[in-house]
Amino acid sequence: MPQFFVPLPTDFDQLALAARTKRGGGLGKDPDLRTVGERTYTVFQSVQFQPQSQLPRWRDWRNVPYALWIRPGRGLHTHTPLTDHYFDVELPQALTSRRPLKWGRGLLHTYLQAFNPDNRVFQKLAKTARQFFLDPRVLASLSDTEAFGLERLISTLDVLDPLNGPVHVANDILGMPADKTLKQWQDRHALTSGFWLNDFCKQAFLEALRAPEDVRCTLNYVKRMCEWAMHDAGLPSQRLRYPLCRDEFAYSLLSPWFDRNPPQDVKNTLLSELLRTLGDPRHNHAGWLGVRREAIETASRWLTSRTMDAFFEILRHTDDDIGPYRRRFWEAYFHAGHILEAWIALGEQAVEQLQQIDPAGELSYAKILGKIAPNQCVLMLRMGHLLFCDWSHQGRLRAISANAKQAPKLYQTEYELFQLRFPTPLDFNAGLADDPGLLHLHSELGGWQDTARRFIGQHLGFHLELADLMPSDSAN
Repeated sequence: MPQFFVPLPTDFDQLALAARTKRGGGLGKDPDLRTVGERTYTVFQSVQFQPQSQLPRWRDWRNVPYALWIRPGRGLHTHTPLTDHYFDVELPQALTSRRPLKWGRGLLHTYLQAFNPDNRVFQKLAKTARQFFLDPRVLASLSDTEAFGLERLISTLDVLDPLNGPVHVANDILGMPADKTLKQWQDRHALTSGFWLNDFCKQAFLEALRAPEDVRCTLNYVKRMCEWAMHDAGLPSQRLRYPLCRDEFAYSLLSPWFDRNPPQDVKNTLLSELLRTLGDPRHNHAGWLGVRREAIETASRWLTSRTMDAFFEILRHTDDDIGPYRRRFWEAYFHAGHILEAWIALGEQAVEQLQQIDPAGELSYAKILGKIAPNQCVLMLRMGHLLFCDWSHQGRLRAISANAKQAPKLYQTEYELFQLRFPTPLDFNAGLADDPGLLHLHSELGGWQDTARRFIGQHLGFHLELADLMPSDSAN
């Protein structure tokens, strides 16, 4: 397994700045590969792809890489005599030209954009490009341009080696100091933002996701990989860079924690970043499409815990007098593995408290429509086939079959009052009261807790001792 922490020079920003100040133009911006490729393809098509034709100009030969793979089924890569002539004759001759870097531009852009180590023509492109760029004349030309940063990319990181290049780039990025950004790495190597979207960089990203587990457990790794995963972060165009890699991405970050709990700072960062990059797996199914079940279940369990914790924090800030008893009761069932999902619906004042608890607005919730006390809120929990709605501030605990027509659906953004005070045949009071909901009476003696635990045991078969459901002071 390769090492993923290779220290970078602490002064690389100053070196890059000096290089940009001293040197002139570099390789230039990423070209429109499709337009240049189509034009070049048409030129060679007009001479029936004959490599010995005198009609194509040097510029046409120089642009051959752009025309190798235009779209599936179309490209010069199918014309072996022509491509062999380009690699074996035209490109070596270009080394003696006055400006060999003009030829290198097409090679490098195509290598990065069309990265495919299993393709025979690509293998020859990679081998020839590596020989071309490592030629002393080309390296000297790089040293005289703003593209000087490419010299490190090509020689030190050996980016033109299809097997090891992506690994070296992954190692280099993961070895960056925590206070450096990917934009700084990009600038240092004279690259554009388009570099992060090519197939080579996608492969480097996958290599980074294969880091050893002890690396993937670190906070720096989590932050770096989440930075790498997002394109145009913070802008309206923000999106996942490699949508087809979402499974590897989520699995790499979460798999170290399938059977153990991470440190709290790692868990908080992981949840925040996964919400930002993939969304909430409990209801944003498109964002987690194709991700392995273990990763989805781990993230969902953490978010369920965070949702419950937010509810109890709201109760603490809104002076619900039995908040600590509720917390102990429901957390005991959660830690026993019985609570599968959690969602909260909030009144106006409860929303204000959540915004203070969660100023970044990461935690989703629903609003309660209708006339209620502004500090009231509802904790909705699914245990087995039952859905429980626990109303705060003298509200009742209600239960209903999760498949019942009257059962509120989890993860809605708002609920009418009647949806959360549903009619249900599930009666906590054995028919001794007009309302089947359970009042939270005699909390300090375990009154409602004992009734609720017997109800849960009867309907779900989950049995916990009353002492396990009480705060430690009360139990004593």
